[in-house]
Amino acid sequence: MSDILLSPSALGLAAAGVALGVYKYRQYMDGCRIRIVTSEAKTSAVIVRRTGDEDKEETTSLRDILYNECPLLTDPEQAVMVPTPYLATGLLQTIFATMRIRRRDSSSDVAYTRELLTMDDGATVSLDWCAAECAENAPIVLVMSGVGGSSQEHHIRALAKTLTRADGPKALGARVVVVNHRGTAGTPITAPRPYDVGFTGDLRAAVAHIRQTNPGAAIAGVGFSMGANIMTKYAGEEAAACPLACVVAVCCPFDITVSGPAMDESNLLNNHVFQPAVMGTLMRALRRADHLDLNAEWDLDLPKIRAARRLSQLEDELLVKVNGYRDRAEYYARSSSARVVDRVAVPLLAINSLDDRITPPQGIPVAKIAANPHTALALVPHGGHLGFLTGVPPTIWFVKPIEEFLAAILG
Repeated sequence: MSDILLSPSALGLAAAGVALGVYKYRQYMDGCRIRIVTSEAKTSAVIVRRTGDEDKEETTSLRDILYNECPLLTDPEQAVMVPTPYLATGLLQTIFATMRIRRRDSSSDVAYTRELLTMDDGATVSLDWCAAECAENAPIVLVMSGVGGSSQEHHIRALAKTLTRADGPKALGARVVVVNHRGTAGTPITAPRPYDVGFTGDLRAAVAHIRQTNPGAAIAGVGFSMGANIMTKYAGEEAAACPLACVVAVCCPFDITVSGPAMDESNLLNNHVFQPAVMGTLMRALRRADHLDLNAEWDLDLPKIRAARRLSQLEDELLVKVNGYRDRAEYYARSSSARVVDRVAVPLLAINSLDDRITPPQGIPVAKIAANPHTALALVPHGGHLGFLTGVPPTIWFVKPIEEFLAAILG
Protein backbone atom coordinates (compact mmCIF):
# COMPACT_ATOMS: atom_id res chain seq x y z
CA MET A 1 0.00 0.00 0.00
CA SER A 2 2.81 2.43 0.90
CA ASP A 3 4.43 1.72 -2.46
CA ILE A 4 1.26 2.83 -4.21
CA LEU A 5 0.98 5.99 -2.13
CA LEU A 6 4.60 6.89 -2.86
CA SER A 7 4.51 6.01 -6.54
CA PRO A 8 5.44 8.74 -9.03
CA SER A 9 1.88 8.85 -10.35
CA ALA A 10 0.36 9.30 -6.87
CA LEU A 11 2.86 11.99 -5.97
CA GLY A 12 2.17 13.70 -9.27
CA LEU A 13 -1.56 13.71 -8.60
CA ALA A 14 -0.98 15.09 -5.10
CA ALA A 15 1.27 17.84 -6.47
CA ALA A 16 -1.30 18.68 -9.12
CA GLY A 17 -4.00 18.87 -6.45
CA VAL A 18 -1.89 21.22 -4.33
CA ALA A 19 -1.10 23.37 -7.36
CA LEU A 20 -4.78 23.54 -8.30
CA GLY A 21 -5.67 24.48 -4.73
CA VAL A 22 -3.08 27.25 -4.69
CA TYR A 23 -4.31 28.50 -8.06
CA LYS A 24 -7.95 28.53 -6.89
CA TYR A 25 -6.97 30.29 -3.66
CA ARG A 26 -5.07 32.99 -5.55
CA GLN A 27 -7.94 33.30 -7.99
CA TYR A 28 -10.38 33.75 -5.09
CA MET A 29 -8.12 36.30 -3.39
CA ASP A 30 -7.80 38.22 -6.65
CA GLY A 31 -11.59 38.37 -6.68
CA CYS A 32 -11.53 39.99 -3.23
CA ARG A 33 -9.07 42.75 -4.07
CA ILE A 34 -10.15 46.36 -3.80
CA ARG A 35 -10.01 48.57 -6.85
CA ILE A 36 -9.29 52.27 -6.40
CA VAL A 37 -10.68 54.84 -8.82
CA THR A 38 -9.18 58.31 -8.57
CA SER A 39 -7.62 60.99 -10.73
CA GLU A 40 -4.43 59.91 -12.49
CA ALA A 41 -3.22 63.51 -12.58
CA LYS A 42 -0.45 63.47 -9.97
CA THR A 43 -0.11 67.23 -10.16
CA SER A 44 -3.68 67.70 -8.95
CA ALA A 45 -3.38 69.29 -5.52
CA VAL A 46 -5.77 69.56 -2.63
CA ILE A 47 -5.43 71.35 0.65
CA VAL A 48 -5.35 68.90 3.53
CA ARG A 49 -6.16 70.44 6.90
CA ARG A 50 -4.30 68.77 9.73
CA THR A 51 -4.67 69.36 13.45
CA GLY A 52 -1.83 68.41 15.77
CA ASP A 53 0.43 70.27 18.18
CA GLU A 54 0.21 73.16 15.75
CA ASP A 55 -2.38 74.02 13.15
CA LYS A 56 -0.92 73.69 9.69
CA GLU A 57 -1.89 73.15 6.07
CA GLU A 58 -0.21 70.85 3.64
CA THR A 59 -0.61 70.74 -0.12
CA THR A 60 -0.60 67.26 -1.61
CA SER A 61 -2.82 65.07 -3.81
CA LEU A 62 -5.55 62.69 -2.78
CA ARG A 63 -3.96 60.02 -4.95
CA ASP A 64 -0.65 60.35 -3.08
CA ILE A 65 -2.44 60.18 0.26
CA LEU A 66 -4.16 56.95 -0.73
CA TYR A 67 -1.11 55.23 -2.19
CA ASN A 68 1.38 56.40 0.44
CA GLU A 69 -0.66 56.37 3.64
CA CYS A 70 -3.63 54.02 3.14
CA PRO A 71 -2.26 50.50 2.56
CA LEU A 72 -5.56 48.86 3.55
CA LEU A 73 -7.02 50.40 0.40
CA THR A 74 -4.08 50.36 -2.02
CA ASP A 75 -1.37 47.87 -0.98
CA PRO A 76 -1.66 44.72 -3.15
CA GLU A 77 -1.17 42.46 -0.13
CA GLN A 78 -3.45 44.32 2.30
CA ALA A 79 -6.18 45.82 0.11
CA VAL A 80 -8.52 42.82 0.20
CA MET A 81 -11.92 42.22 1.79
CA VAL A 82 -12.38 38.48 2.20
CA PRO A 83 -15.98 37.87 3.26
CA THR A 84 -16.88 35.65 6.18
CA PRO A 85 -17.13 32.11 4.67
CA TYR A 86 -20.81 31.69 5.49
CA LEU A 87 -21.60 35.24 4.30
CA ALA A 88 -20.03 34.99 0.85
CA THR A 89 -22.75 36.82 -1.10
CA GLY A 90 -24.01 40.38 -0.99
CA LEU A 91 -27.48 39.13 -0.07
CA LEU A 92 -26.21 37.20 2.96
CA GLN A 93 -23.98 40.09 4.01
CA THR A 94 -26.89 42.54 3.88
CA ILE A 95 -29.35 40.29 5.72
CA PHE A 96 -26.84 39.44 8.46
CA ALA A 97 -25.84 43.08 8.95
CA THR A 98 -29.52 44.14 9.11
CA MET A 99 -30.44 41.43 11.60
CA ARG A 100 -27.67 42.44 14.01
CA ILE A 101 -28.08 46.21 13.58
CA ARG A 102 -28.73 46.66 17.34
CA ARG A 103 -26.02 44.21 18.47
CA ARG A 104 -23.86 45.32 21.37
CA ASP A 105 -20.47 43.76 22.00
CA SER A 106 -16.96 44.71 23.07
CA SER A 107 -16.28 46.30 19.68
CA SER A 108 -19.23 48.70 19.95
CA ASP A 109 -19.78 49.44 23.64
CA VAL A 110 -19.82 53.23 23.60
CA ALA A 111 -21.71 55.82 25.61
CA TYR A 112 -23.17 59.00 24.16
CA THR A 113 -23.89 62.44 25.53
CA ARG A 114 -26.87 64.05 23.80
CA GLU A 115 -27.21 67.62 22.61
CA LEU A 116 -30.42 68.93 21.03
CA LEU A 117 -30.25 71.41 18.18
CA THR A 118 -33.21 73.47 16.93
CA MET A 119 -33.52 74.08 13.20
CA ASP A 120 -34.87 77.25 11.57
CA ASP A 121 -38.28 75.64 11.00
CA GLY A 122 -38.55 74.61 14.64
CA ALA A 123 -37.50 70.99 14.04
CA THR A 124 -35.19 69.24 16.49
CA VAL A 125 -32.07 67.31 15.55
CA SER A 126 -30.12 65.38 18.17
CA LEU A 127 -26.33 65.27 18.29
CA ASP A 128 -24.98 62.20 20.09
CA TRP A 129 -21.39 62.83 21.21
CA CYS A 130 -18.87 60.10 21.92
CA ALA A 131 -15.66 61.68 23.16
CA ALA A 132 -14.23 59.19 25.67
CA GLU A 133 -11.07 60.83 27.02
CA CYS A 134 -10.27 62.85 23.91
CA ALA A 135 -8.23 66.03 24.06
CA GLU A 136 -10.08 69.33 23.80
CA ASN A 137 -8.40 70.13 20.48
CA ALA A 138 -9.02 66.65 19.06
CA PRO A 139 -10.53 66.48 15.57
CA ILE A 140 -14.26 65.91 15.26
CA VAL A 141 -15.80 63.21 13.07
CA LEU A 142 -19.43 63.89 12.20
CA VAL A 143 -21.38 60.72 11.35
CA MET A 144 -24.76 60.38 9.61
CA SER A 145 -26.75 57.16 9.26
CA GLY A 146 -29.00 55.82 6.54
CA VAL A 147 -32.79 56.03 6.33
CA GLY A 148 -34.39 55.05 9.63
CA GLY A 149 -30.98 54.68 11.26
CA SER A 150 -29.35 56.41 14.19
CA SER A 151 -26.38 56.50 16.55
CA GLN A 152 -27.50 53.15 17.97
CA GLU A 153 -26.65 51.09 14.89
CA HIS A 154 -23.91 48.55 15.42
CA HIS A 155 -21.61 49.71 12.62
CA ILE A 156 -21.83 53.33 13.81
CA ARG A 157 -21.05 52.42 17.40
CA ALA A 158 -18.16 50.22 16.26
CA LEU A 159 -16.75 53.05 14.17
CA ALA A 160 -17.18 55.52 17.05
CA LYS A 161 -15.28 53.26 19.45
CA THR A 162 -12.40 52.87 17.00
CA LEU A 163 -12.14 56.55 16.09
CA THR A 164 -12.17 57.75 19.70
CA ARG A 165 -9.35 55.51 20.88
CA ALA A 166 -6.12 57.36 21.51
CA ASP A 167 -3.63 54.48 21.71
CA GLY A 168 -2.17 52.28 18.99
CA PRO A 169 -0.83 52.88 15.47
CA LYS A 170 -2.74 55.48 13.49
CA ALA A 171 -5.06 56.04 16.44
CA LEU A 172 -7.07 59.17 15.78
CA GLY A 173 -8.29 60.03 19.27
CA ALA A 174 -11.18 61.93 17.70
CA ARG A 175 -14.43 63.22 19.10
CA VAL A 176 -17.32 61.54 17.29
CA VAL A 177 -20.72 63.16 16.93
CA VAL A 178 -23.64 61.36 15.29
CA VAL A 179 -26.22 63.66 13.70
CA ASN A 180 -29.52 61.83 14.15
CA HIS A 181 -32.18 62.57 11.55
CA ARG A 182 -35.41 64.24 12.62
CA GLY A 183 -37.56 61.90 14.68
CA THR A 184 -34.93 59.13 14.99
CA ALA A 185 -33.21 57.79 18.12
CA GLY A 186 -35.97 59.20 20.31
CA THR A 187 -35.40 62.75 19.10
CA PRO A 188 -38.44 64.95 19.87
CA ILE A 189 -40.55 65.70 16.78
CA THR A 190 -41.26 69.42 16.88
CA ALA A 191 -41.90 70.31 13.21
CA PRO A 192 -43.91 68.60 10.47
CA ARG A 193 -41.24 68.54 7.75
CA PRO A 194 -39.58 65.10 7.57
CA TYR A 195 -36.02 64.40 6.48
CA ASP A 196 -35.33 62.78 3.12
CA VAL A 197 -32.53 61.39 0.98
CA GLY A 198 -31.58 64.75 -0.55
CA PHE A 199 -32.27 67.14 2.34
CA THR A 200 -28.97 68.78 3.37
CA GLY A 201 -30.41 71.58 5.52
CA ASP A 202 -30.07 69.80 8.88
CA LEU A 203 -26.51 68.69 8.14
CA ARG A 204 -25.56 72.21 7.11
CA ALA A 205 -26.97 73.61 10.37
CA ALA A 206 -25.24 70.92 12.44
CA VAL A 207 -21.86 71.61 10.82
CA ALA A 208 -22.26 75.36 11.40
CA HIS A 209 -23.14 74.78 15.06
CA ILE A 210 -20.23 72.41 15.64
CA ARG A 211 -17.80 74.84 14.02
CA GLN A 212 -19.10 77.71 16.15
CA THR A 213 -18.84 75.78 19.41
CA ASN A 214 -15.50 74.13 18.57
CA PRO A 215 -13.43 76.86 16.92
CA GLY A 216 -10.24 75.63 15.33
CA ALA A 217 -11.14 71.94 15.41
CA ALA A 218 -10.84 70.01 12.17
CA ILE A 219 -14.16 68.38 11.21
CA ALA A 220 -14.52 65.34 8.97
CA GLY A 221 -17.74 63.70 7.80
CA VAL A 222 -18.67 60.02 7.47
CA GLY A 223 -22.00 59.06 5.94
CA PHE A 224 -23.67 55.68 5.50
CA SER A 225 -26.18 54.87 2.74
CA MET A 226 -28.71 57.74 2.65
CA GLY A 227 -26.46 59.66 5.05
CA ALA A 228 -23.62 59.20 2.56
CA ASN A 229 -25.75 60.73 -0.19
CA ILE A 230 -26.63 63.69 2.02
CA MET A 231 -22.98 64.16 3.02
CA THR A 232 -21.73 63.96 -0.58
CA LYS A 233 -24.49 66.25 -1.85
CA TYR A 234 -23.67 68.78 0.88
CA ALA A 235 -19.96 68.73 -0.04
CA GLY A 236 -20.86 69.24 -3.70
CA GLU A 237 -23.29 72.06 -2.96
CA GLU A 238 -20.72 73.84 -0.78
CA ALA A 239 -17.92 73.19 -3.32
CA ALA A 240 -14.77 75.15 -2.40
CA ALA A 241 -16.54 76.68 0.61
CA CYS A 242 -17.11 73.28 2.27
CA PRO A 243 -15.89 73.52 5.88
CA LEU A 244 -15.27 69.79 6.23
CA ALA A 245 -11.67 68.60 6.10
CA CYS A 246 -12.74 65.43 4.27
CA VAL A 247 -15.69 63.11 3.69
CA VAL A 248 -16.10 59.32 3.69
CA ALA A 249 -19.23 57.96 1.98
CA VAL A 250 -20.06 54.28 2.55
CA CYS A 251 -22.59 52.58 0.27
CA CYS A 252 -23.61 55.93 -1.18
CA PRO A 253 -26.66 55.77 -3.48
CA PHE A 254 -25.22 58.46 -5.74
CA ASP A 255 -27.95 58.13 -8.37
CA ILE A 256 -31.34 57.71 -6.69
CA THR A 257 -32.94 57.04 -10.07
CA VAL A 258 -31.03 53.72 -9.92
CA SER A 259 -31.16 52.91 -6.20
CA GLY A 260 -34.80 53.98 -5.73
CA PRO A 261 -36.23 51.38 -8.12
CA ALA A 262 -33.75 48.81 -6.78
CA MET A 263 -35.12 49.29 -3.26
CA ASP A 264 -38.69 49.02 -4.56
CA GLU A 265 -38.14 45.76 -6.44
CA SER A 266 -40.22 42.85 -5.23
CA ASN A 267 -37.69 40.32 -3.94
CA LEU A 268 -36.68 38.46 -0.79
CA LEU A 269 -34.36 41.19 0.51
CA ASN A 270 -36.77 44.08 -0.01
CA ASN A 271 -40.01 42.35 0.90
CA HIS A 272 -38.83 40.64 4.09
CA VAL A 273 -35.80 42.58 5.32
CA PHE A 274 -35.21 46.10 4.00
CA GLN A 275 -38.72 47.47 3.48
CA PRO A 276 -40.16 46.16 6.79
CA ALA A 277 -37.18 47.51 8.75
CA VAL A 278 -37.22 50.96 7.14
CA MET A 279 -40.99 51.39 7.00
CA GLY A 280 -41.43 50.24 10.59
CA THR A 281 -39.11 53.02 11.78
CA LEU A 282 -40.63 55.69 9.52
CA MET A 283 -44.24 54.87 10.35
CA ARG A 284 -43.53 54.96 14.09
CA ALA A 285 -42.04 58.43 13.63
CA LEU A 286 -45.11 59.55 11.66
CA ARG A 287 -47.41 58.39 14.45
CA ARG A 288 -45.33 60.39 16.92
CA ALA A 289 -45.89 63.47 14.73
CA ASP A 290 -49.70 63.28 14.83
CA HIS A 291 -49.90 66.26 17.18
CA LEU A 292 -48.34 68.67 14.66
CA ASP A 293 -50.22 71.01 12.34
CA LEU A 294 -49.41 70.30 8.69
CA ASN A 295 -48.73 72.84 5.99
CA ALA A 296 -51.96 73.09 3.99
CA GLU A 297 -49.98 73.84 0.83
CA TRP A 298 -48.57 70.32 0.89
CA ASP A 299 -52.07 68.93 0.19
CA LEU A 300 -51.31 65.62 1.90
CA ASP A 301 -53.62 62.63 1.78
CA LEU A 302 -53.21 61.37 5.36
CA PRO A 303 -55.14 58.09 4.91
CA LYS A 304 -52.86 57.14 2.00
CA ILE A 305 -49.76 58.07 4.01
CA ARG A 306 -50.88 55.97 6.97
CA ALA A 307 -51.67 53.06 4.64
CA ALA A 308 -48.24 53.10 2.98
CA ARG A 309 -46.40 49.79 3.08
CA ARG A 310 -43.53 50.56 0.71
CA LEU A 311 -41.00 53.39 0.81
CA SER A 312 -42.01 54.39 -2.71
CA GLN A 313 -45.63 54.92 -1.55
CA LEU A 314 -44.42 57.18 1.26
CA GLU A 315 -42.27 59.09 -1.21
CA ASP A 316 -45.22 59.61 -3.57
CA GLU A 317 -47.67 60.73 -0.89
CA LEU A 318 -45.34 62.65 1.44
CA LEU A 319 -41.80 63.48 0.34
CA VAL A 320 -42.61 64.49 -3.24
CA LYS A 321 -45.34 66.88 -2.04
CA VAL A 322 -43.36 68.33 0.88
CA ASN A 323 -40.50 69.19 -1.46
CA GLY A 324 -42.78 70.60 -4.16
CA TYR A 325 -41.66 68.18 -6.88
CA ARG A 326 -43.84 67.08 -9.78
CA ASP A 327 -43.38 63.37 -9.13
CA ARG A 328 -41.07 60.74 -7.71
CA ALA A 329 -38.84 60.86 -10.79
CA GLU A 330 -38.03 64.52 -10.14
CA TYR A 331 -37.56 63.83 -6.43
CA TYR A 332 -35.02 61.10 -7.23
CA ALA A 333 -33.17 63.18 -9.82
CA ARG A 334 -32.96 66.33 -7.68
CA SER A 335 -31.91 64.37 -4.58
CA SER A 336 -29.02 62.51 -6.25
CA SER A 337 -25.53 63.49 -5.14
CA ALA A 338 -24.23 62.31 -8.52
CA ARG A 339 -25.43 65.67 -9.88
CA VAL A 340 -22.83 67.58 -7.84
CA VAL A 341 -20.03 65.10 -7.11
CA ASP A 342 -17.89 66.81 -9.75
CA ARG A 343 -18.08 70.02 -7.65
CA VAL A 344 -16.68 68.41 -4.48
CA ALA A 345 -13.52 70.30 -3.50
CA VAL A 346 -12.45 68.48 -0.31
CA PRO A 347 -10.95 64.96 -0.14
CA LEU A 348 -13.82 62.51 -0.52
CA LEU A 349 -13.47 58.74 -0.31
CA ALA A 350 -16.44 56.62 -1.39
CA ILE A 351 -16.56 52.93 -0.44
CA ASN A 352 -19.07 50.87 -2.43
CA SER A 353 -19.70 47.17 -2.81
CA LEU A 354 -20.12 45.59 -6.22
CA ASP A 355 -22.73 43.14 -4.90
CA ASP A 356 -24.91 45.73 -3.16
CA ARG A 357 -28.56 45.21 -4.13
CA ILE A 358 -29.78 48.34 -2.32
CA THR A 359 -27.36 50.78 -3.98
CA PRO A 360 -26.32 48.95 -7.17
CA PRO A 361 -22.94 49.80 -8.73
CA GLN A 362 -24.70 50.92 -11.92
CA GLY A 363 -25.55 54.14 -10.07
CA ILE A 364 -21.96 55.05 -9.18
CA PRO A 365 -20.70 58.04 -11.25
CA VAL A 366 -17.31 56.42 -11.84
CA ALA A 367 -16.27 58.79 -14.64
CA LYS A 368 -17.07 61.90 -12.58
CA ILE A 369 -15.16 60.54 -9.60
CA ALA A 370 -12.15 59.67 -11.75
CA ALA A 371 -12.15 63.13 -13.32
CA ASN A 372 -12.26 65.03 -10.01
CA PRO A 373 -8.86 65.16 -8.22
CA HIS A 374 -10.66 65.60 -4.90
CA THR A 375 -12.66 62.35 -5.08
CA ALA A 376 -11.76 58.68 -4.92
CA LEU A 377 -13.73 55.45 -5.02
CA ALA A 378 -12.90 52.11 -3.38
CA LEU A 379 -14.77 49.35 -5.19
CA VAL A 380 -15.10 46.27 -2.97
CA PRO A 381 -16.17 43.06 -4.76
CA HIS A 382 -18.08 41.64 -1.78
CA GLY A 383 -19.81 43.39 1.08
CA GLY A 384 -23.50 43.82 0.30
CA HIS A 385 -25.21 46.89 1.77
CA LEU A 386 -23.47 48.06 4.94
CA GLY A 387 -22.16 44.56 5.54
CA PHE A 388 -18.48 44.22 4.64
CA LEU A 389 -18.20 41.39 7.16
CA THR A 390 -14.94 39.47 7.31
CA GLY A 391 -13.44 36.78 9.53
CA VAL A 392 -15.00 34.38 12.04
CA PRO A 393 -16.74 35.67 14.06
CA PRO A 394 -17.63 38.44 11.60
CA THR A 395 -16.09 41.88 12.07
CA ILE A 396 -16.76 45.02 10.04
CA TRP A 397 -13.99 45.52 7.49
CA PHE A 398 -14.50 49.20 6.62
CA VAL A 399 -13.85 50.48 10.17
CA LYS A 400 -10.05 50.21 9.88
CA PRO A 401 -9.72 51.69 6.35
CA ILE A 402 -11.87 54.64 7.43
CA GLU A 403 -9.67 55.16 10.49
CA GLU A 404 -6.58 54.95 8.28
CA PHE A 405 -7.92 57.49 5.77
CA LEU A 406 -9.05 59.95 8.43
CA ALA A 407 -5.70 59.68 10.21
CA ALA A 408 -3.91 60.46 6.94
CA ILE A 409 -6.05 63.55 6.39
CA LEU A 410 -6.47 64.86 9.93
CA GLY A 411 -3.02 63.88 11.21
